Amino acid sequence: MSIRRSFFQHTYYTIRICAALLSTALLAAGCQSSASKEQPNVPEADAEIVDFTHKAEADYAEGFHISYHDNYKLLEIINPFQDRVDTLRYSLVPRGIADQVNVKNTREIPIPVRTLVATSTTHVALTDMLNANETITGMVGADYIYTPEVRRRIEEGIITGFPEGELNKEKVLALDPDLLMISGGQSSQFDNYRVLMDSGIDLLVNSEWLETTPLGKAEWVKVMAALLNKEKLANEKFDAVARRYNHLKAAVDTVEDKPTTINNMPYKGAWFVPGGESFTARFLRDAGADYPWYDSGETGGLRKAFEVVYRQGLEADVWLHPGTAKTKEDILAKDERFRDFKSFRTGKIYHNYRRSTPSGANDFWESGVVRPDLVLADLVKIFHPEIAGNHNFYYYGNVE
Repeated sequence: MSIRRSFFQHTYYTIRICAALLSTALLAAGCQSSASKEQPNVPEADAEIVDFTHKAEADYAEGFHISYHDNYKLLEIINPFQDRVDTLRYSLVPRGIADQVNVKNTREIPIPVRTLVATSTTHVALTDMLNANETITGMVGADYIYTPEVRRRIEEGIITGFPEGELNKEKVLALDPDLLMISGGQSSQFDNYRVLMDSGIDLLVNSEWLETTPLGKAEWVKVMAALLNKEKLANEKFDAVARRYNHLKAAVDTVEDKPTTINNMPYKGAWFVPGGESFTARFLRDAGADYPWYDSGETGGLRKAFEVVYRQGLEADVWLHPGTAKTKEDILAKDERFRDFKSFRTGKIYHNYRRSTPSGANDFWESGVVRPDLVLADLVKIFHPEIAGNHNFYYYGNVE
């Protein structure tokens, strides 16, 4: 697997959309007119349709906000694009009164969403956590899905599979899903989805991959919950994950000895490593590891010369994610000089392919997004086994 499948590899799932055109093309595709007025009250006959007893709020995520009103939920996706500062506003209106509610300056999505075309493995993680995999009727990158239930549905033709990076518009139109969920990124390729929106397919930008904390990423399950009316279940499951994560982190915070680590494998003369404020670096901090580039301040990846990382690797206690290598022979096939690494001599080299398939699916990039507590437990076992106790590796494995 290439460098893009490292901790920050999810950028290849990035699907572009132009925020600047939101007020024109998106509104023309079905958003409510900016002249429309909010309806303050639920029609009496439809009161049973609107039940917002359970609410979801973002405690860790910075990329979304959900608020609850008389007859709709307001979902705001904050700064969904890498190259623009903007906020996308969606009114989530109970399906039974969707034709009676107009919320100005929003894209209306009737809820609960019944059918969904997903474009990232992380979207599968969200539906799986909410016991709602039957919602998915189309899947981009179908070969890279790990969740057994979803793989079975793809194989049986219940879910229409699309190749990685491709979205056949004719097939999507034929599926006529309630929602197409895409990943935010650069805004330059918005026109890729114009024909779908013009045909009345609702589109929502999911930017969980831009979160820089593990719990922030995981909390996007609440966005899916708001779409499916499953806030109660999402709150219960996420709160349990957060408790376990924070309990482990607190235990590690007491240790003074922090083993040093390097990440990844060089590629064409360069060595890409996580920035000091990245999602990966946060995991390393919380697991009690020392890392040479904590002070870089970058939230993405850093391009380093081979020699720079090699010098760090000679004395690093642990080596994480050595490319696709699962054996020491695989590593030496890349470069014999890696034999001199301390981690090579001590056997402390770890990959994250424990839960993977021959087709390239890796559950680390799927359920791992909503189960950062399990990822952290694996990392604590690597860096501080005395704290991990009897935890068995879930995503990670030792390079033999």
